[in-house]
Amino acid sequence: MKREKIYIVGHINPDLDAIASAYGYEQYRHSLKEYEYRAIRCGEINSVTRWVFDRYKTPIPPFFPSISNLNVVLVDHTYPENRPKGWENANIVEVIDHHDVKLVENIPKRLTIRPCGSTSTLIVEKMVNSNISIPFNTAGILLSAILDDTLGLMSPTTVQLDIKMVNILSNIIGISNVQEYFKLLFKQKDVWSKYTAKEIIEEDVKSIEIDGNWVSVSQVETLNNREFNEREIIEELEVINSIKPYSLRIVMLTDLNKRDCLLLVVGKDIPLVEKALNKEIKDNKVYLKGVVSRKKQILPILENIYS
Repeated sequence: MKREKIYIVGHINPDLDAIASAYGYEQYRHSLKEYEYRAIRCGEINSVTRWVFDRYKTPIPPFFPSISNLNVVLVDHTYPENRPKGWENANIVEVIDHHDVKLVENIPKRLTIRPCGSTSTLIVEKMVNSNISIPFNTAGILLSAILDDTLGLMSPTTVQLDIKMVNILSNIIGISNVQEYFKLLFKQKDVWSKYTAKEIIEEDVKSIEIDGNWVSVSQVETLNNREFNEREIIEELEVINSIKPYSLRIVMLTDLNKRDCLLLVVGKDIPLVEKALNKEIKDNKVYLKGVVSRKKQILPILENIYS
């Protein structure tokens, strides 16, 4: 008897981890002879994702504009606002994620939710625990995703499990210097000078609703390039917010070498952010030393503001 198709999909505006974990979970299920699983994506891929899949000679999961009426596995997200179009009419059969959980409807029987640096880490752990031989290309893609999401294992989100899985994967593909590989990987995304202000804001943006308050946080990560037109980005944020008002819209300009970030902030609740940070936001800007993680260091502040 032919089993129904199950589609594996990451969040809207997918980053490398969203695409790689969907692909990795498809490969995991196929290794168990469960060929009804199929990785898909719900948005355009970024430059580093294309580079990684090209490097490892692997087709990128196909684009689906909607997941309505499909059986789906959600990877790398649970929040409704980050789900693909049509999720309300989809059958969510499983969730695999490393973020906070927000499931209040259609709670699936299978949940893998663990705090770590990357959803791809959890996929690799499943493969390792099942004694599955990980192919070269799959190992390379998953390794790249873990390093990208953990900022080369430097993010506050990084845990020992991430490091263990990186060691396993780097051995499979023969990489002796993980940090050098991370620099090569990061070079593919550190090309912000080619982007418009709107593209910078939209490249890696997460929108969430907290007790009726909508906020968006975009993250820009760089190793050595701070030549951004900050005023242009702020003005574009204002334009976006005039069209669709949020309580806060934030862009994190994150320098991984200096381990700091510059927050660009617009919205009616700037005073609440100033109070939470105990810092003045002058001309829509505030410098934060030691802050590099949206998930661990910025989103908790916003959640506290509105809790």
